[in-house]
This record gives sequence, structure tokens and C-alpha cells, in this order.
Amino acid sequence: MKTNNQPDIALISYCGFYCGACPKYIKKECSGCKGDASDCAVGYKTCKVRPCCIKSGFDSCASCDKYKTIKNCKIYNPLLVRFGQFITQTSRRKGIEMIKEKGESEFIRFMMDKNWVTIKTKKQ
Repeated sequence: MKTNNQPDIALISYCGFYCGACPKYIKKECSGCKGDASDCAVGYKTCKVRPCCIKSGFDSCASCDKYKTIKNCKIYNPLLVRFGQFITQTSRRKGIEMIKEKGESEFIRFMMDKNWVTIKTKKQ
């Protein structure tokens, strides 16, 4: 976190995860997806969202206005990701929607309060 009590928006991944609650990030085994170090988010090299956001100059998919809803983006919503989120009962899309609606700082505060990496869809 930043020392001036402001949430560190660099801890929001391009796809809407909150790295600040990730066990690998906390253990310093990963530096998130926004850096270029070899310890950046596991599997980021196969991620299609990261290069799209970098090319477009976006901090996250929340900045994209190409689609009416993020659900329509084939880069963001491949079948394998949707299946994984169904199994884990999570939704990174809800994170992006929260960022669009309430802003990055509010999203981080919410995620910190819940200690979540991604929005959970099952009642906790």
C-alpha cells in the first residue's frame, strides 16, 4: 500500500484482480501483472488481456469502451476462463464493473475489506 493512505492502484490487474490479497504477491513470489520482471503474474505470458490493455494504454479493462459490456469482449471472456469462474464461483467481470461504477480506490477498499483477489459470486 502507499504510505499516504491512498490505495495503490498498481495492485489492480488488467483484468480486475486485486493483487494485494494474492498469497503469491504477499509472499513476494509474484510482482503482479503490471511489471516486466520474470516474477510477474504466473502465466501472464499466455494472458491475452495484458497485451491488449498495454497496447491500448489502459490501466485495466475498466478503461475500455469498445464494447457496451465487458461480457462481449472475446479477449476478456474466453470459454476456459468462464468455465473456471463458474467452478470457483468468482467473477473478475464484476470487479471491472465495480471499477467502472465506483472507481479504483473504492474497488481496492472493498477488496481489502473482504481480503479477496477476485469477486466471489457465492455468498460468503
